[in-house]
Amino acid sequence: MEILNRQAIKQQAREFIGVDRKWLYMALACLPLTLIQGAISGGFSLVMNLSEDGEMTSSSTSTGSGFIAWLLIPFTIGMAGYFLNHLRGVNPDWKSLYREGLDNYGIYFKVGVLKEIFVTLWTLLFIIPGIIKHYEWFFVEQIIHDNPNLDPKQARDLSKRMTDGFKGDLFILDFSFFFWYMLVAITFGIALLYVTPYVQCTYAMYYENLKHNALMNGIATPDEFGIIPVYDENAEFNGEENTEQPVLYSYIERDFETNVETIVEEQVVEESNEETVEETVEAEVIEEDTETSEEISE
Repeated sequence: MEILNRQAIKQQAREFIGVDRKWLYMALACLPLTLIQGAISGGFSLVMNLSEDGEMTSSSTSTGSGFIAWLLIPFTIGMAGYFLNHLRGVNPDWKSLYREGLDNYGIYFKVGVLKEIFVTLWTLLFIIPGIIKHYEWFFVEQIIHDNPNLDPKQARDLSKRMTDGFKGDLFILDFSFFFWYMLVAITFGIALLYVTPYVQCTYAMYYENLKHNALMNGIATPDEFGIIPVYDENAEFNGEENTEQPVLYSYIERDFETNVETIVEEQVVEESNEETVEETVEAEVIEEDTETSEEISE
């Protein structure tokens, strides 16, 4: 797959979630979080509509709803990590989504809330800068999942470097899901069972592509993504530290290794066939020379 090809990424995401109806299991894992978010939003709307004394205004309702949504941010980051883990071949169980959010609640809450605050402030200042900041920090959730040791500013800075030159493409990627979201509205949310895994898996794949691009072009270092050195006991000692290896390979690297292995196997088969042909030809030549020599001697 061509690196950072938006159409190819979306196609590969559809193929990935389509295997053995994986999208259904992913959707069911996200369902509790989706229902809670929907209940909070719907509950506040109901209170606002039923309020007769005029004390609860739309602004106060919106503020309360937004605050509770902030409390769920660690679990939305856990959801981003859940799809990344699926993509990397970990096949996590549904509980891991919520367990990750709880285990890292403090740092996830800080990173997510500060991102939302800064995006909101930029949007209030000017609409366009707010949109730019939104896509500049688009992958903060995936980054902090990979390396929870980063502070909020470091996570935003890494996302900024990764998305430099790709914010417009991310905007188009988001807009390309417009009709899918229309389908969700028409089906009263039922289509979310497919749309949520599709969209989240697409984002995860795009992140993996940007991460790969950042590492290959020196935009970021492996340790920023939580990639730590792994000691290889079988490696020969040469007086230097062993090469750094990622704990979890991205799907890009895994596919690359598979392709390399396939190419090597094909080359081995071709070389084996060539050797067999050469041996056959050589045997035929020797046999012909022997027959010719016998004829001459007679």
